[in-house]
Amino acid sequence: MWFKHNQERDLRSLLARIEAASAPTGDLVAEILRRACPRLQGAQKPNDPVRRLVEAEAWVDLGFWLVGWELPDWAIHRLSRDDSRWNCAICVRGLAINWLEDVAEFQHDDPALAILGALVQAQLRKVQGPTPSNVTPFRRMERGEAHPVNNDAER
Repeated sequence: MWFKHNQERDLRSLLARIEAASAPTGDLVAEILRRACPRLQGAQKPNDPVRRLVEAEAWVDLGFWLVGWELPDWAIHRLSRDDSRWNCAICVRGLAINWLEDVAEFQHDDPALAILGALVQAQLRKVQGPTPSNVTPFRRMERGEAHPVNNDAER
C-alpha cells in the first residue's frame, strides 16, 4: 500500500511539473522516462529508439512511441488544438468511449507535453486502481484438456 501511495504521489508531482513547464527539456523527459515508464525501465537492454528520439529532441514522436510501448492496449484517441492549448486524449483500443474512466486526458500549450501528460495521467489511473482493458487474461490449459466443459449443457 505504501509503494502505491508513493507512486501516486510521484506521478501527481510529475503531472504538476509537466503543467508548469513551457516546453520539454532533457531533464523533464528523463524524469518522465524514470518515473512513468515502468516497462521501459524493466527492459533488459537499452532501447535504441528512445535514445535516438531523445538525442534528436523529437518530443512529439517520443510521446507517441511511449504511449504505444508503455500502454500497448491504449491508443491516442485525439490530439487537437483549441484556443492555443493542445488536448491529448488516450483510451483503451476497441472500447466505446462512454465513461470518464475510459479516457486519460491532458492539456498543455506544447503538443509534446500534452501527449506526455496524457501518458502520465494514464499511468496514474493504473496505479489508482483497475482501468478498462481489452486484453484478456491468459489461462493455462492442463494436458488433455481440450475445452472447458459446460456442465449445464448436459442437463
